Amino acid sequence: METRNPTVLQGSSQDVKQRNKPLIKGIQTPKKEVIRLDAVRMLDRSQSKPDTHETQRIISVLDETIVKLELSSLIPCIIDSLDRFADMLGPEITNDLIKHQKLSSEMEHLLSSFQEEDTTRAEEQRGCLCLLEQHLKSSVRNVLRLLLANPSLCQALKYEVCARQSSAEVFIKAFREFRNLMHERLLTSPLEEKEKIRFTEDISHRIKKNTETLTALRAELAATIQSRDEKKKCKVEMEIEKWIQKYDADMGEKQAEYEELYALYSEEKAQVSLLQEKHAVLIEEYSQIEEERRIRQKKKEQDLEELTTMTLAATRIQAFWRGYLVRSLFKSKRKKKKKGRGRNLNK
Repeated sequence: METRNPTVLQGSSQDVKQRNKPLIKGIQTPKKEVIRLDAVRMLDRSQSKPDTHETQRIISVLDETIVKLELSSLIPCIIDSLDRFADMLGPEITNDLIKHQKLSSEMEHLLSSFQEEDTTRAEEQRGCLCLLEQHLKSSVRNVLRLLLANPSLCQALKYEVCARQSSAEVFIKAFREFRNLMHERLLTSPLEEKEKIRFTEDISHRIKKNTETLTALRAELAATIQSRDEKKKCKVEMEIEKWIQKYDADMGEKQAEYEELYALYSEEKAQVSLLQEKHAVLIEEYSQIEEERRIRQKKKEQDLEELTTMTLAATRIQAFWRGYLVRSLFKSKRKKKKKGRGRNLNK
């Protein structure tokens, strides 16, 4: 990719100042085309190849450092799955990784048993820590040297090994950003640097000015909104007061109507209670009358039954008596006839 001519950016801030248009009451922002052009120029500079051997050397060193960081961050994951990668790594790298694991374990054990109270013991432990640290650094360098000697193995490990730790990933990302920043700084000429600083200052000045204008407009808007709210509030309070008065009047009328209806209801309730009492008395009297009527009816039926029985008995007695008299009469007549016949026979 070709590098951009640094003179292209000259006068860009002047053009930006001339082409800006107000947005709201004095707010000025650069045109999108100018900002986009400047951004593209900066990106082109950051992505362009180094022009000098010194720049190439610096960038190559940074790139090699990033590669080593990526590989070194994979070493803990490789050690955790060493049986899986043993055939891929080979005996030499595997043995170095086993030694590195032992050194790491010794370092962890020493750090966990570190004692600050005992000064003599602490000094000995610090000396051991320094020695272990040097051995660990040397071990990492040996492992990286062996891995970098086999690019295909490095590529396969990046594909096969699990994800890095979050802290290592953050550090590598920050180092990449540092590399890109250094690349851009190395590609930027002093004139471009001055133009960039001037452009940044110009943008900062505009941002500050626009911020002040926005602050003033927000204050004005807040005052307008407050005034409007005070008028909506006053109007609403008047409307509420009106409705409250109307409500009080309506409730007064409803209360008077309710009291009148309640008085009528109380009077009617008292009348109903009186009528219920009278009805209870009448029911009791009616029950008594019905009972007396039933008793009289029962007695009448009994008397009628007795009269019927007596009448039937009297009729039977009379019939029997009449029969008796008739029979007696016949008997007396027979006796007289017999006597008359006897006399006649005697004569």
